[in-house]
Amino acid sequence: MLGGAVKGVVDIKRGVEAVPASISAPKKGKWWNEATSSWVYTDMSKIEVPDNDDDILGGIENDLDNNSSNGATGQVKETYYYDSLGVEPNADAHKIKRQYYLMARKFHPDKNPGDDAAAEKFKMAAEAYQVLSDPELRAKYDKGGREVLSGDKTSAADYDKPDPSLLLAFLFGSDRFNSYVGRLATSTSAMLGDTTKLSAEDARTLQERRCTRLALTLISRIEPWVDMNFKETEDIWKVQAEELKKASYGWELLRVIGLAYELAAAQFLGSSDSGLGLPSIGKWAKGKLAGTRMAGSKEKNKWETQTAKMDIVMIQSKYQKFIESATSNVEKLKLQREMETTAANVMMRMIWHTTSVDISRTIHETCQMVFFDQSVDKKTREMRAKAVKRLGRMFQECSPPPSAEGGKTDAKMLFEEAAMAATLETMKRKDESKQGASST
Repeated sequence: MLGGAVKGVVDIKRGVEAVPASISAPKKGKWWNEATSSWVYTDMSKIEVPDNDDDILGGIENDLDNNSSNGATGQVKETYYYDSLGVEPNADAHKIKRQYYLMARKFHPDKNPGDDAAAEKFKMAAEAYQVLSDPELRAKYDKGGREVLSGDKTSAADYDKPDPSLLLAFLFGSDRFNSYVGRLATSTSAMLGDTTKLSAEDARTLQERRCTRLALTLISRIEPWVDMNFKETEDIWKVQAEELKKASYGWELLRVIGLAYELAAAQFLGSSDSGLGLPSIGKWAKGKLAGTRMAGSKEKNKWETQTAKMDIVMIQSKYQKFIESATSNVEKLKLQREMETTAANVMMRMIWHTTSVDISRTIHETCQMVFFDQSVDKKTREMRAKAVKRLGRMFQECSPPPSAEGGKTDAKMLFEEAAMAATLETMKRKDESKQGASST
């Protein structure tokens, strides 16, 4: 009983200390960092960040490259897919994932426009990874080669198989977006072969460096606008947006970034923390929701139906029953392909949502550093927020490339709504984290 009483006193003391902090910290120029659950004071003029992360990642990468031979056992019938990825037949899963990442970045179409040889290597790397990353498929391939995986050799064009470049675009992103989103968390994971050797502390350090680099770049990008050179700066932004949308799924990524920029700016301009007292973030969110397909009950129901928490195992189980009851091989093959496509689409949705959340959170943290930078005066901080808000709007207003205007409207809706959901989730998590700190 005494222990409980002591704990109660401690909890009350913490609560008393936390509430004043939530009031006084913003007045001292601090912003709430959800990732570290702390109030942060930022002076960009005094921040230094290394050019690369070799001090953290170099050792792990070397270990992976030198100790990765406990995958397959015994002899394999052929080495075609292993050769396509440039790994030995006994390479473990971490090595295969890492090598796929390296090859995908090297031969990505965005890096090699018009290079048919690179495009073929890019395609083969994706195909090889699809087989070798699946333990069951890899075992079948090792035993019988490509022949046992070919089925009845019906043309892949007969069904809508997801484009491997989509997966790569989400996992690895495009180098064209590096100065806007940095290296995605999924990219770092893939680069390290999904190893567990990266500590949580080091992962947080990598994220802090990522946001710091992006903050410094963002300040440089918006500085001319802050200095009142509106038209000239916006013309430059427009040209940059037109180039960015040419990347693989660049237009969709632009919308995610633009939405995250607008959210961060609106949140700062409307927050009492900033001391500016402009329209509230609640009104902003309500307005944004009203302007999206999610506001329509018909589309919302469609979204909930198509993007509910579908478990891939459940999908496979459902289709398996139909496949087993099919009366012909043609029907079985058709159902098998439908199952694969449905499961792949669920995976794509999950990857896209994860990527959107990563980008939204990173941009939010980046913008806090830019907006609360105490090396400049209040008026400059306000102008920075307005500049970022304008940049975000321009990114969202960028017209889609010809290939995105027609067809696959469901995919476009998926990207847009997933981005909105991720952005609002970021806002919600930040507010909850901040409120939790004030009440504990």
